[in-house]
Formats: sequence, C-alpha cells, structure tokens
Amino acid sequence: MIQAYVLFGFVLLHSLIYASWVSVYNKNPDLYRLTFPVLNPTYFYNEVWPGGRGSLEVWRASLIFTGSITSLIMAAMFLTAFPSVRRKHFNLFYFTHLLAIVAVIVICLHASTMFYCTAPGLAMWVLDWGMRIYELSGKMDSSLEAVGNGWFCLTLPLPRRRLDGCACYSPLAHFHIHHTESSIREIHPFTTITHLASQKVATPSSTERKVLTSSTSEETIMIQFLFRKSKASRSFVPNTDHPREEKSSKQWTNKLAGLVENESTTEMPPAAERDEENDPEGQVGRRLSNIYHTSLRLEGPYFTPANPGFYNTVICLVAGTGVSGAIAIAAAFGAQSAMARAQATALSAACAIEPKIKPEVKATVINEEKAIINEEKATTVRLPNKHLSIAEDGPSCQLPIRDKHTWKRCIVVWSVREADYIKLPFFKEEENPGLEIRKHLTGQGHGRLNMEKTIGEICASEPGGRRWVYLSGPNAFIETGEKACRTLGVEFYGARWS
Repeated sequence: MIQAYVLFGFVLLHSLIYASWVSVYNKNPDLYRLTFPVLNPTYFYNEVWPGGRGSLEVWRASLIFTGSITSLIMAAMFLTAFPSVRRKHFNLFYFTHLLAIVAVIVICLHASTMFYCTAPGLAMWVLDWGMRIYELSGKMDSSLEAVGNGWFCLTLPLPRRRLDGCACYSPLAHFHIHHTESSIREIHPFTTITHLASQKVATPSSTERKVLTSSTSEETIMIQFLFRKSKASRSFVPNTDHPREEKSSKQWTNKLAGLVENESTTEMPPAAERDEENDPEGQVGRRLSNIYHTSLRLEGPYFTPANPGFYNTVICLVAGTGVSGAIAIAAAFGAQSAMARAQATALSAACAIEPKIKPEVKATVINEEKAIINEEKATTVRLPNKHLSIAEDGPSCQLPIRDKHTWKRCIVVWSVREADYIKLPFFKEEENPGLEIRKHLTGQGHGRLNMEKTIGEICASEPGGRRWVYLSGPNAFIETGEKACRTLGVEFYGARWS
C-alpha cells in the first residue's frame, strides 16, 4: 500500500511538471512551436506529429493521451481506497481496482521502457494468479446455515493437502471465497473460526467426510466461517422502494445470506417433514429449513504470525464480526488444554501400573548353609516416556518439562450492539476450564468498552506470567485497544485488513 501511494505521488508530480510546461508554452507559443511540441516536449518538433508524419512520430504524440488515461485510473483507485469509501461502497472500490490491469497495459504503451520495469512485478503477479486459479479450480460442496439474528455460518470441507507445507502454528487464518451465485467476479477474504493447526496434526477418522470436487475425493477437514448481514439489509423485503435497502441487498455478503432466507420460505421436502411425536416443537424442521446447500471455490489458507500459545494469559478484545478470530483462538486453547489433560491422564495411568513380577524359585542346600538362589523370570512393563525420580519410598512420576502447559487462561471480551447480539454456539466454555466469555453490549444507552480498564482488571486478577491481547474489529476499535496495550505494557496483535 505504501508503494502504491509513493507511485501515485510520482505520477502526480509527473503530471504537475507537464502542466507547468503547458503553461510556459502557452505564454509564448511562437517561440516553442517549431522547436518543442506541446504534446511531447521530450522530443523535437520534427520527431513528433504533426512535425513528422510517420507511425513512430504519431505514437510519440499519442503518449499524452495514454499518460492521461493512466493518471485518471490511478486517481480513481487512490480515491476509492480511502476507508470511508472502501467500507461503505466495497463494490465500487473492488471493481475500480480491477482497472489496474488496464492501467499496466496503457502505461507500457505510454513509455516503452515501463515494460522492463514492470516485468518482475508482472511475473510475480502472473505466478500468484496461477496459484490462485489452481486452488480455485475445484468446487467444494458447502452448507450455509442461519444462526439467528442476521448471523450466518458457512461450513465446507477443506482438502487436508492444503495444509501441506504450511507453517500453521497460529490459530488465525483466512481464506478467499468465490461464490458464483453471489458474484462471478468477486473474491472475498474471510477469517475462519476453525483452528487449523490442531487439525493438521490430528489423524483423520474413517468416518470423516470426503470433499466432492470435479475430479477426486480425498480426506478433508471441516472448516467454518461466520458472517453477518449489514444492518440495512436485515430489514430488506422484496420489491421495496427504499434505495438504501435495495442497494445494500446487492452486496456480496447479503446476496450469500439471502440464499438461506429464500430457501427457508420454500416448501420442505417430505423427508424433512418433522415427526409430531418425536419432535413436538419442530426444532428439526426449523433447523433443516434454515440450511442451504451450495458449492463454492476456496483459496488459502493464509496464516498470520501471531501465536498465543507462548503466553500464560490471552485476552481477546473483539467487536462485531471480529469475533471470528476470537473463536479460532478459543478453539486453539481448547485443543491445547485437551492435549495437556490427555498427557497428564496418560502419565497418571502409566505411573499407577507397577511391574508385575512372577518369580520361579529353586532352593539348593550346600553343605550346612542354606542359600536361596532365585532364578527369576520377570514380566516387564514398558512405560511411556516420562521423568522418574527415585525416592526412599519408591518411584514417582512427573510431567516432562517440555510438555508443560503454559497457556492457562483465555478470556474473550466481545463488544457487540445489543440489537445484533446472539449467543454463539461455537464457544465451548463448559468443556474448557480457563476459558471465559464476556459480552459487552453497546447501543441503546450502553457505553463503549473501556479497554484499558478491562485489560488492567484481567491482568490484576492473576499477577505474573506473560500476557497477550488480540484485537479485532473496526480500525477505530483496534487503535483504541493498541493505545491501551501500550499504556499498560502488554503485548498485542491487531487484526487489520489495511
């Protein structure tokens, strides 16, 4: 992004220098007309049309037009990249930036040497898109479910080979989703709520689902994405005349969510009809009617360098849909806690086993002294790898230092509008001691989350140890959290898209 701004600055400077030349030319045109042409003052008059009538001279005269076109495209990209435009009018930002392909072609026509300057970047760009198209080539069957109150969950199988070669130690990863029913051209990034690092080392079960692609089926990992429709679109009804709601309904995310709502209004198949005796409240029917099966293409995963597993206490301060990253971190905490409990249980069970010895004794009397010579055949028990310390009262078992569980607490503080709040079913707080979920409702007279106070109270409740804060949400929310972390001297990571 910095490179793009610097490039646009040089383009703007280049345009201003040419504009200053035009002003000088207009002050005394008779002096410069037959020496330096106004269209391209880098050549002499007879080297540029109309001084020269050849194809080369015509091309040199046309450079002013190709340069102007490139400048206009870059100006449009610059203006639509501002956060206020990008967030409120994402499609405008997205499709305007696709004009960069046209700009690269036109600028190579503007200056022939630009092709050699842009060749390395173009080669990397072509390689990047080749890899993206390869991953996007196969369709994946997925299910879209309405969680409630405008929240939706997308579930699909990820081929396990996608994790080959990935240094996926961080629970934070995002994918790019391409869904043709919502848009043929758009590809959008989404943070997965699934902790892939623990899934990579897990052994796939025989009953694990297989991915249905255009060619083969292979072992998969079920991953999920959580998203929410915009506030304006949640009140959208068909054939409305409200321009804001109609415009919001055309956004990519709202189109995707609309598939579930349209599906829920259709008549259910006979197999999905609920049994009055077994399901008196109709929960099964309601759940099935809010699931839409579709296919999409997926690119990724892309992992972040943040790894909370090195800290004793992890605090997630998230707002709105930024809760996706917190769900993944909570899942990582649960996986690490479960692994630590399994190791402790295995070692405890191993230490409880005592070697069973079955001696066979032969007694022999030599002269007047009796000596018992024991020829023992003992059954040995192989214990798992653990540290043993020998004391007077016998062996004792200790947990290896290298397996010591340092991540003890994970606290998620979710700031969300009261009208948008829903109890998400993805947190498993009751299964993971040390995991705590707090909600902070805003709007309707509720104040905003005081991050410095919240972080300070959590740190004071358990002094000592390393602490780390994960921040996700609007940029203003992240900036406030970063300021609070710097004040308190706590390490942090802000999940910024820009």
